[in-house]
Amino acid sequence: MPERPGKFQLAQASGEEHAAGPQAAGAPAGGAHATQGHAEHKTQVGDVPDPNLLFANACVTAAIMVIFAIAATRKMQRIPRARSLQNLAEFIVEAMVNFARGIIGPGGEKYVPLVGTLFFFVYLNNLIGLIPGFHSPSANLSINLAIGLTVFLYVQYVGIRNRGLVGYVKHFCGPMPALAPLMLPIELISELVKPFTLAMRLFGNIFGEDTVIIVLALLGISLIPVAPVVPVQFPILVLGLLTTFVQALVFTLLTCIYISLQSHHEEHGHEDHVSEEGHAPAAAH
Repeated sequence: MPERPGKFQLAQASGEEHAAGPQAAGAPAGGAHATQGHAEHKTQVGDVPDPNLLFANACVTAAIMVIFAIAATRKMQRIPRARSLQNLAEFIVEAMVNFARGIIGPGGEKYVPLVGTLFFFVYLNNLIGLIPGFHSPSANLSINLAIGLTVFLYVQYVGIRNRGLVGYVKHFCGPMPALAPLMLPIELISELVKPFTLAMRLFGNIFGEDTVIIVLALLGISLIPVAPVVPVQFPILVLGLLTTFVQALVFTLLTCIYISLQSHHEEHGHEDHVSEEGHAPAAAH
């Protein structure tokens, strides 16, 4: 028995399978059986889905949004019919405009293209996982991080455009120059972690929800001999219709808050300018 590994290594190195004896012939069979057993183990409950599959599902949700936009604007009318895609699209746009104005403030409607696209893309990504045969692209951290980085870069662009490069850097230093050495690293760290917090929050909620649904579905399958029809996962599916919407709403809400923090300087400047113009005529009068 101690000579068995040596004979197997020698047979593998020289390529002479017959020179190693009958004991070495049994070793590759055991190795092949182990390899076959490893190949049979493909996926288990709780495994991260294939990123390529999730990316394909994300492309499906993007295609749905594009097709809906094209169909809703194909034959636009001044007064749309009550049951038409144009009427539905106008309702959605009006709702997103009111939402952006309520969070960002006056002028928030100019951010609706980004905010509305983010909301419906994240919402459809969450919702598609409830359909049998599909997986939520939001259950992949890479996809969520890509969305979070998009928001992060756009927010920095808004800050530089509204404050200027010098003002953008100064707002990281705090209200007093003496506090700059303390405030600068804190503000930079809090700003850099924003895309990661957006991605991790969405990933954790959606991946956990999908895992619970899969576990309950398998539990229902195991109960088929006892009770032929036991949709154990049905309550979670109904709850998922709410949680998918809430997670998309939270993601969009945080995006609007980040944009509002960067455009706050612009709004104050506009208010100060209006107040100065209002006092000047009064003084002249």
